[in-house]
Amino acid sequence: MKKKINHILELFGHFLIYFSCHFNLPGLCAYIIKISILENKFIRKNIKKKNIVIVLDRSIGHRDIEIIKETSNKSPEFLYLRRSITKIILFYFCQNKKVFFNYIKPPVTEKDYFGQSKKNRYDHENFWSKVILNLKKSYKNKNLSFVTFNFTYYAEIGLYEGCKRNNIQVKLWHKEGIKTNLEAALEAKTWGNKFYHVFDYFSKISVYNELVKKMFIKINKSNSKKTTVNGCPRVKDYITKKKYYKKINTLLFLSFDKKRGIPEYKENKNKNWSLSYNIVIDILNDLSNNKNLKILIKKKSNTTHQKISNLNKNIEVFSQGTAQKFINQADIIIGHNSASTIEAIVNGKYVMVPFFEKNIRLKKYLYNFNKELIYTSKENMKKSILNLINKKVLFPLSNQKHKKTITYYLGNNQNTTEKYLRFLRN
Repeated sequence: MKKKINHILELFGHFLIYFSCHFNLPGLCAYIIKISILENKFIRKNIKKKNIVIVLDRSIGHRDIEIIKETSNKSPEFLYLRRSITKIILFYFCQNKKVFFNYIKPPVTEKDYFGQSKKNRYDHENFWSKVILNLKKSYKNKNLSFVTFNFTYYAEIGLYEGCKRNNIQVKLWHKEGIKTNLEAALEAKTWGNKFYHVFDYFSKISVYNELVKKMFIKINKSNSKKTTVNGCPRVKDYITKKKYYKKINTLLFLSFDKKRGIPEYKENKNKNWSLSYNIVIDILNDLSNNKNLKILIKKKSNTTHQKISNLNKNIEVFSQGTAQKFINQADIIIGHNSASTIEAIVNGKYVMVPFFEKNIRLKKYLYNFNKELIYTSKENMKKSILNLINKKVLFPLSNQKHKKTITYYLGNNQNTTEKYLRFLRN
Protein backbone atom coordinates (compact mmCIF):
# COMPACT_ATOMS: atom_id res chain seq x y z
CA MET A 1 0.00 0.00 0.00
CA LYS A 2 2.78 2.41 0.95
CA LYS A 3 4.49 1.76 -2.40
CA LYS A 4 1.27 2.57 -4.28
CA ILE A 5 0.77 5.79 -2.30
CA ASN A 6 4.35 6.88 -3.02
CA HIS A 7 3.83 6.11 -6.70
CA ILE A 8 0.68 8.26 -6.80
CA LEU A 9 2.43 11.12 -4.97
CA GLU A 10 5.36 10.92 -7.37
CA LEU A 11 3.00 10.93 -10.35
CA PHE A 12 1.16 13.96 -8.98
CA GLY A 13 4.39 15.80 -8.18
CA HIS A 14 5.73 15.21 -11.68
CA PHE A 15 2.43 16.44 -13.13
CA LEU A 16 2.81 19.67 -11.13
CA ILE A 17 6.33 20.09 -12.56
CA TYR A 18 4.88 19.82 -16.06
CA PHE A 19 2.03 22.16 -15.05
CA SER A 20 4.59 24.75 -13.82
CA CYS A 21 6.37 24.62 -17.18
CA HIS A 22 3.12 25.06 -19.13
CA PHE A 23 2.03 28.11 -17.13
CA ASN A 24 5.57 29.48 -16.67
CA LEU A 25 5.60 29.15 -12.89
CA PRO A 26 9.28 28.60 -11.97
CA GLY A 27 8.53 29.44 -8.33
CA LEU A 28 6.06 26.54 -8.11
CA CYS A 29 8.55 24.26 -9.87
CA ALA A 30 11.28 25.19 -7.37
CA TYR A 31 8.88 24.54 -4.47
CA ILE A 32 7.95 21.07 -5.79
CA ILE A 33 11.64 20.28 -6.30
CA LYS A 34 12.44 21.39 -2.76
CA ILE A 35 9.72 19.14 -1.35
CA SER A 36 10.83 16.19 -3.50
CA ILE A 37 14.46 16.34 -2.35
CA LEU A 38 13.64 16.17 1.36
CA GLU A 39 13.99 12.75 2.95
CA ASN A 40 10.60 13.10 4.63
CA LYS A 41 8.33 15.04 2.29
CA PHE A 42 5.68 15.77 4.96
CA ILE A 43 7.95 17.18 7.64
CA ARG A 44 9.88 20.37 7.13
CA LYS A 45 13.53 19.50 7.48
CA ASN A 46 15.74 21.88 9.40
CA ILE A 47 19.12 21.64 7.68
CA LYS A 48 21.81 22.66 10.16
CA LYS A 49 24.84 22.14 7.94
CA LYS A 50 26.23 25.09 6.01
CA ASN A 51 26.99 23.15 2.82
CA ILE A 52 24.17 21.55 0.83
CA VAL A 53 24.85 19.26 -2.12
CA ILE A 54 21.90 18.40 -4.36
CA VAL A 55 22.72 15.11 -6.05
CA LEU A 56 21.22 14.48 -9.49
CA ASP A 57 20.22 11.03 -8.44
CA ARG A 58 21.51 7.78 -9.82
CA SER A 59 21.40 4.66 -7.68
CA ILE A 60 24.93 3.65 -8.67
CA GLY A 61 26.29 6.65 -6.77
CA HIS A 62 24.46 6.10 -3.51
CA ARG A 63 26.98 3.84 -1.81
CA ASP A 64 29.96 6.13 -2.49
CA ILE A 65 28.07 9.04 -0.94
CA GLU A 66 26.97 6.94 2.04
CA ILE A 67 30.59 6.04 2.75
CA ILE A 68 31.64 9.71 2.79
CA LYS A 69 28.77 10.46 5.19
CA GLU A 70 29.58 7.48 7.43
CA THR A 71 33.29 8.20 7.69
CA SER A 72 33.18 11.94 8.41
CA ASN A 73 30.97 14.33 10.35
CA LYS A 74 32.33 17.09 8.12
CA SER A 75 30.43 15.89 5.07
CA PRO A 76 27.86 18.27 3.54
CA GLU A 77 24.12 17.73 3.66
CA PHE A 78 23.18 15.51 0.70
CA LEU A 79 19.76 15.88 -0.92
CA TYR A 80 18.64 13.81 -3.90
CA LEU A 81 16.85 15.17 -6.97
CA ARG A 82 15.22 12.66 -9.30
CA ARG A 83 16.71 12.89 -12.78
CA SER A 84 13.23 12.27 -14.18
CA ILE A 85 12.36 15.83 -13.15
CA THR A 86 14.97 17.23 -15.52
CA LYS A 87 13.54 14.98 -18.23
CA ILE A 88 10.00 16.29 -17.66
CA ILE A 89 11.19 19.88 -18.06
CA LEU A 90 13.20 19.02 -21.18
CA PHE A 91 10.18 17.19 -22.58
CA TYR A 92 8.02 20.28 -22.26
CA PHE A 93 10.55 22.47 -24.04
CA CYS A 94 11.01 20.09 -26.96
CA GLN A 95 9.44 21.14 -30.26
CA ASN A 96 6.81 18.41 -30.39
CA LYS A 97 4.98 18.93 -27.10
CA LYS A 98 2.33 16.48 -26.02
CA VAL A 99 -0.64 17.09 -23.77
CA PHE A 100 -0.32 13.82 -21.81
CA PHE A 101 2.42 11.29 -21.27
CA ASN A 102 3.90 9.00 -18.62
CA TYR A 103 4.92 11.50 -15.94
CA ILE A 104 7.10 8.92 -14.16
CA LYS A 105 9.19 8.10 -17.25
CA PRO A 106 9.19 11.08 -19.64
CA PRO A 107 9.82 9.86 -23.24
CA VAL A 108 12.73 12.12 -24.11
CA THR A 109 15.94 11.18 -25.86
CA GLU A 110 19.34 12.66 -26.57
CA LYS A 111 17.99 13.51 -30.04
CA ASP A 112 15.30 15.70 -28.44
CA TYR A 113 17.93 17.73 -26.59
CA PHE A 114 20.13 18.31 -29.63
CA GLY A 115 17.08 18.91 -31.82
CA GLN A 116 15.71 21.82 -29.77
CA SER A 117 15.03 24.99 -31.73
CA LYS A 118 16.89 28.14 -30.64
CA LYS A 119 13.70 29.53 -29.11
CA ASN A 120 12.90 26.34 -27.18
CA ARG A 121 16.46 26.07 -25.93
CA TYR A 122 16.36 29.71 -24.80
CA ASP A 123 13.02 29.19 -23.03
CA HIS A 124 14.27 25.94 -21.48
CA GLU A 125 17.43 27.51 -20.06
CA ASN A 126 15.62 30.67 -18.99
CA PHE A 127 13.05 28.61 -17.08
CA TRP A 128 15.79 26.67 -15.29
CA SER A 129 17.56 29.93 -14.46
CA LYS A 130 14.46 31.17 -12.62
CA VAL A 131 13.95 27.80 -10.90
CA ILE A 132 17.54 27.80 -9.59
CA LEU A 133 17.18 31.42 -8.47
CA ASN A 134 14.13 30.46 -6.40
CA LEU A 135 15.97 27.46 -4.92
CA LYS A 136 18.93 29.67 -4.08
CA LYS A 137 16.66 32.11 -2.24
CA SER A 138 14.96 29.30 -0.31
CA TYR A 139 18.37 28.06 0.90
CA LYS A 140 19.68 31.50 1.82
CA ASN A 141 22.77 31.59 4.03
CA LYS A 142 23.71 28.12 2.74
CA ASN A 143 26.42 27.08 0.28
CA LEU A 144 24.43 25.31 -2.42
CA SER A 145 25.93 23.14 -5.17
CA PHE A 146 24.91 20.29 -7.49
CA VAL A 147 26.62 16.98 -8.23
CA THR A 148 26.07 14.77 -11.26
CA PHE A 149 27.60 11.39 -12.11
CA ASN A 150 28.13 11.52 -15.87
CA PHE A 151 28.77 14.23 -18.46
CA THR A 152 26.38 12.70 -21.03
CA TYR A 153 23.13 13.27 -19.09
CA TYR A 154 21.61 15.53 -21.74
CA ALA A 155 18.41 16.33 -19.77
CA GLU A 156 20.44 18.01 -17.02
CA ILE A 157 22.24 20.53 -19.22
CA GLY A 158 19.46 23.12 -18.96
CA LEU A 159 19.82 22.91 -15.17
CA TYR A 160 23.59 23.48 -15.50
CA GLU A 161 22.93 26.67 -17.46
CA GLY A 162 20.53 27.82 -14.75
CA CYS A 163 23.22 27.19 -12.13
CA LYS A 164 25.81 29.08 -14.17
CA ARG A 165 23.58 32.17 -14.37
CA ASN A 166 23.08 32.07 -10.60
CA ASN A 167 26.70 31.35 -9.61
CA ILE A 168 25.87 27.88 -8.29
CA GLN A 169 28.61 25.29 -8.74
CA VAL A 170 27.96 22.04 -10.62
CA LYS A 171 30.46 19.24 -10.01
CA LEU A 172 31.02 16.03 -11.94
CA TRP A 173 31.58 12.97 -9.72
CA HIS A 174 32.35 10.65 -12.62
CA LYS A 175 31.30 7.03 -12.04
CA GLU A 176 32.33 5.34 -15.30
CA GLY A 177 36.03 4.82 -14.65
CA ILE A 178 36.50 1.12 -15.37
CA LYS A 179 37.49 0.78 -19.02
CA THR A 180 40.39 -0.13 -21.29
CA ASN A 181 42.74 2.40 -22.93
CA LEU A 182 41.11 1.63 -26.27
CA GLU A 183 37.62 2.27 -24.88
CA ALA A 184 38.79 5.57 -23.36
CA ALA A 185 40.26 6.69 -26.69
CA LEU A 186 36.98 5.90 -28.47
CA GLU A 187 34.90 7.64 -25.80
CA ALA A 188 37.01 10.79 -26.16
CA LYS A 189 36.31 10.84 -29.90
CA THR A 190 32.59 10.05 -29.72
CA TRP A 191 30.86 11.14 -26.51
CA GLY A 192 33.66 13.60 -25.81
CA ASN A 193 33.17 15.47 -29.07
CA LYS A 194 29.40 15.36 -28.76
CA PHE A 195 29.28 16.70 -25.20
CA TYR A 196 32.40 18.88 -25.34
CA HIS A 197 30.44 21.99 -24.33
CA VAL A 198 29.13 20.40 -21.12
CA PHE A 199 32.55 20.49 -19.42
CA ASP A 200 32.40 24.29 -19.36
CA TYR A 201 29.66 24.01 -16.72
CA PHE A 202 31.66 21.89 -14.26
CA SER A 203 33.64 23.74 -11.60
CA LYS A 204 35.29 20.52 -10.36
CA ILE A 205 35.61 16.99 -11.68
CA SER A 206 36.37 13.88 -9.62
CA VAL A 207 37.51 10.62 -11.25
CA TYR A 208 38.56 7.21 -9.97
CA ASN A 209 41.82 6.90 -11.88
CA GLU A 210 44.47 8.55 -14.06
CA LEU A 211 43.11 6.86 -17.20
CA VAL A 212 39.83 8.84 -17.05
CA LYS A 213 41.63 12.06 -16.09
CA LYS A 214 43.77 11.77 -19.22
CA MET A 215 40.65 11.04 -21.27
CA PHE A 216 38.94 14.19 -19.97
CA ILE A 217 42.01 16.33 -20.68
CA LYS A 218 42.06 14.93 -24.20
CA ILE A 219 38.42 16.01 -24.60
CA ASN A 220 38.97 19.48 -23.17
CA LYS A 221 42.38 20.79 -22.07
CA SER A 222 40.78 23.07 -19.47
CA ASN A 223 39.84 19.91 -17.52
CA SER A 224 43.46 19.47 -16.42
CA LYS A 225 43.14 22.17 -13.76
CA LYS A 226 39.81 21.10 -12.30
CA THR A 227 40.08 17.28 -12.41
CA THR A 228 41.33 15.33 -9.38
CA VAL A 229 41.93 11.58 -9.00
CA ASN A 230 40.20 10.66 -5.75
CA GLY A 231 39.86 6.88 -5.98
CA CYS A 232 36.75 4.78 -5.45
CA PRO A 233 35.19 5.02 -1.94
CA ARG A 234 33.25 1.80 -2.56
CA VAL A 235 36.51 -0.17 -2.23
CA LYS A 236 36.00 0.17 1.53
CA ASP A 237 33.15 -2.36 1.32
CA TYR A 238 35.51 -5.02 -0.04
CA ILE A 239 38.47 -4.60 2.31
CA THR A 240 38.45 -7.29 5.01
CA LYS A 241 41.03 -6.57 7.69
CA LYS A 242 40.19 -9.50 9.95
CA LYS A 243 41.72 -12.83 8.88
CA TYR A 244 39.52 -15.93 8.97
CA TYR A 245 39.77 -19.61 8.03
CA LYS A 246 37.16 -20.88 5.60
CA LYS A 247 36.59 -24.19 3.84
CA ILE A 248 36.07 -23.47 0.13
CA ASN A 249 32.56 -24.41 -0.92
CA THR A 250 31.03 -21.49 -2.86
CA LEU A 251 31.75 -20.46 -6.45
CA LEU A 252 30.34 -17.23 -7.93
CA PHE A 253 30.18 -16.50 -11.64
CA LEU A 254 29.88 -12.78 -12.39
CA SER A 255 27.98 -12.97 -15.66
CA PHE A 256 29.61 -10.58 -18.14
CA ASP A 257 28.67 -8.60 -21.23
CA LYS A 258 29.82 -10.39 -24.37
CA LYS A 259 31.18 -7.08 -25.80
CA ARG A 260 32.56 -5.46 -22.63
CA GLY A 261 35.98 -3.90 -23.24
CA ILE A 262 35.82 -4.20 -27.03
CA PRO A 263 35.56 -0.71 -28.62
CA GLU A 264 32.58 -0.34 -30.95
CA TYR A 265 34.50 0.21 -34.17
CA LYS A 266 33.14 -1.26 -37.41
CA GLU A 267 36.02 -3.71 -37.63
CA ASN A 268 35.04 -5.05 -34.17
CA LYS A 269 31.44 -5.77 -35.11
CA ASN A 270 31.85 -9.56 -34.94
CA LYS A 271 34.30 -9.65 -32.04
CA ASN A 272 32.93 -10.77 -28.67
CA TRP A 273 33.50 -12.97 -25.63
CA SER A 274 30.72 -15.44 -26.43
CA LEU A 275 33.02 -18.48 -26.62
CA SER A 276 34.54 -17.76 -23.20
CA TYR A 277 31.07 -17.18 -21.75
CA ASN A 278 29.66 -20.43 -23.13
CA ILE A 279 32.64 -22.49 -21.98
CA VAL A 280 32.28 -21.11 -18.46
CA ILE A 281 28.66 -22.28 -18.47
CA ASP A 282 29.87 -25.73 -19.58
CA ILE A 283 32.35 -25.81 -16.69
CA LEU A 284 29.67 -24.82 -14.18
CA ASN A 285 27.33 -27.53 -15.48
CA ASP A 286 30.13 -30.11 -15.20
CA LEU A 287 30.74 -29.11 -11.56
CA SER A 288 27.11 -28.60 -10.54
CA ASN A 289 26.61 -32.16 -9.26
CA ASN A 290 29.50 -31.87 -6.83
CA LYS A 291 27.83 -31.91 -3.41
CA ASN A 292 30.71 -30.01 -1.84
CA LEU A 293 30.31 -26.99 -4.11
CA LYS A 294 27.56 -24.38 -4.23
CA ILE A 295 27.42 -22.50 -7.56
CA LEU A 296 25.88 -19.04 -7.94
CA ILE A 297 25.50 -16.82 -11.00
CA LYS A 298 25.04 -13.06 -10.57
CA LYS A 299 23.57 -11.32 -13.60
CA LYS A 300 23.18 -7.57 -13.92
CA SER A 301 19.57 -6.55 -13.36
CA ASN A 302 19.46 -4.61 -16.66
CA THR A 303 20.96 -7.42 -18.73
CA THR A 304 18.71 -8.66 -21.53
CA HIS A 305 21.08 -10.48 -23.90
CA GLN A 306 22.25 -13.10 -21.41
CA LYS A 307 19.64 -15.82 -21.72
CA ILE A 308 21.31 -18.78 -20.09
CA SER A 309 20.04 -22.01 -21.59
CA ASN A 310 20.68 -25.64 -20.60
CA LEU A 311 21.72 -24.64 -17.10
CA ASN A 312 21.74 -27.36 -14.46
CA LYS A 313 18.99 -26.90 -11.87
CA ASN A 314 21.54 -27.04 -9.03
CA ILE A 315 22.96 -23.68 -10.12
CA GLU A 316 21.28 -20.62 -8.58
CA VAL A 317 20.89 -17.48 -10.72
CA PHE A 318 20.35 -14.01 -9.25
CA SER A 319 19.67 -10.70 -11.01
CA GLN A 320 18.67 -8.54 -8.04
CA GLY A 321 20.94 -7.21 -5.33
CA THR A 322 24.46 -5.83 -5.43
CA ALA A 323 27.51 -7.81 -6.49
CA GLN A 324 29.09 -6.90 -3.14
CA LYS A 325 26.77 -9.22 -1.21
CA PHE A 326 27.61 -12.20 -3.42
CA ILE A 327 31.36 -11.46 -3.57
CA ASN A 328 31.60 -11.33 0.22
CA GLN A 329 29.90 -14.74 0.46
CA ALA A 330 31.89 -16.50 -2.27
CA ASP A 331 35.30 -18.21 -2.13
CA ILE A 332 36.03 -18.61 -5.86
CA ILE A 333 34.94 -15.95 -8.33
CA ILE A 334 34.90 -16.26 -12.11
CA GLY A 335 34.73 -12.81 -13.67
CA HIS A 336 35.77 -10.85 -16.71
CA ASN A 337 35.94 -7.18 -17.76
CA SER A 338 34.02 -5.62 -14.89
CA ALA A 339 34.50 -3.49 -11.80
CA SER A 340 33.07 -6.36 -9.72
CA THR A 341 35.91 -8.65 -10.83
CA ILE A 342 38.46 -6.10 -9.62
CA GLU A 343 36.51 -5.66 -6.39
CA ALA A 344 36.68 -9.44 -5.89
CA ILE A 345 40.49 -9.15 -6.07
CA VAL A 346 40.34 -6.39 -3.43
CA ASN A 347 38.15 -8.71 -1.33
CA GLY A 348 40.93 -11.31 -1.30
CA LYS A 349 39.13 -14.15 -3.05
CA TYR A 350 40.32 -16.66 -5.65
CA VAL A 351 39.64 -14.89 -8.95
CA MET A 352 39.65 -16.59 -12.36
CA VAL A 353 39.36 -14.72 -15.68
CA PRO A 354 38.39 -16.87 -18.70
CA PHE A 355 40.04 -16.25 -22.06
CA PHE A 356 39.08 -19.19 -24.25
CA GLU A 357 38.80 -17.28 -27.52
CA LYS A 358 40.53 -18.75 -30.57
CA ASN A 359 41.51 -15.27 -31.75
CA ILE A 360 44.55 -14.49 -29.56
CA ARG A 361 44.42 -10.82 -30.64
CA LEU A 362 41.32 -10.36 -28.50
CA LYS A 363 43.56 -10.52 -25.45
CA LYS A 364 44.42 -6.82 -25.88
CA TYR A 365 40.80 -6.05 -24.96
CA LEU A 366 41.08 -7.73 -21.56
CA TYR A 367 41.52 -5.50 -18.52
CA ASN A 368 45.04 -5.31 -17.08
CA PHE A 369 44.82 -8.44 -14.94
CA ASN A 370 47.88 -10.20 -13.57
CA LYS A 371 48.53 -13.08 -15.99
CA GLU A 372 48.15 -15.73 -13.27
CA LEU A 373 44.41 -14.91 -13.11
CA ILE A 374 43.83 -15.51 -16.82
CA TYR A 375 42.84 -19.03 -17.90
CA THR A 376 43.19 -20.04 -21.55
CA SER A 377 42.26 -23.69 -21.05
CA LYS A 378 38.90 -25.10 -19.96
CA GLU A 379 40.62 -28.12 -18.45
CA ASN A 380 43.02 -26.00 -16.38
CA MET A 381 40.24 -23.82 -14.97
CA LYS A 382 38.14 -26.84 -14.07
CA LYS A 383 41.12 -28.60 -12.50
CA SER A 384 42.01 -25.50 -10.43
CA ILE A 385 38.46 -25.30 -9.08
CA LEU A 386 38.39 -29.01 -8.19
CA ASN A 387 41.73 -28.69 -6.38
CA LEU A 388 40.34 -25.85 -4.24
CA ILE A 389 37.04 -27.47 -3.20
CA ASN A 390 36.98 -28.30 0.54
CA LYS A 391 40.44 -26.82 1.02
CA LYS A 392 40.69 -24.81 4.25
CA VAL A 393 42.15 -21.40 3.45
CA LEU A 394 43.09 -18.28 5.40
CA PHE A 395 41.09 -15.40 3.89
CA PRO A 396 41.44 -12.73 2.68
CA LEU A 397 44.17 -13.76 0.26
CA SER A 398 46.98 -11.28 -0.19
CA ASN A 399 46.37 -9.05 -3.21
CA GLN A 400 49.79 -7.42 -3.10
CA LYS A 401 50.76 -8.70 -6.58
CA HIS A 402 47.52 -7.22 -7.94
CA LYS A 403 48.05 -3.70 -6.55
CA LYS A 404 48.83 -2.31 -10.00
CA THR A 405 45.52 -3.58 -11.37
CA ILE A 406 43.58 -2.24 -8.37
CA THR A 407 45.22 1.19 -8.50
CA TYR A 408 44.97 1.42 -12.29
CA TYR A 409 41.18 1.08 -12.20
CA LEU A 410 40.09 2.12 -8.71
CA GLY A 411 42.80 4.67 -7.92
CA ASN A 412 44.86 5.21 -4.80
CA ASN A 413 42.39 4.79 -1.96
CA GLN A 414 44.44 6.30 0.84
CA ASN A 415 42.68 9.27 2.49
CA THR A 416 39.75 8.87 0.09
CA THR A 417 37.25 10.58 2.40
CA GLU A 418 39.46 13.66 2.81
CA LYS A 419 39.92 13.87 -0.97
CA TYR A 420 36.16 13.81 -1.58
CA LEU A 421 35.49 16.34 1.19
CA ARG A 422 37.87 18.74 -0.60
CA PHE A 423 36.12 18.02 -3.88
CA LEU A 424 32.69 18.72 -2.39
CA ARG A 425 33.74 21.87 -0.58
CA ASN A 426 32.82 25.15 -2.35
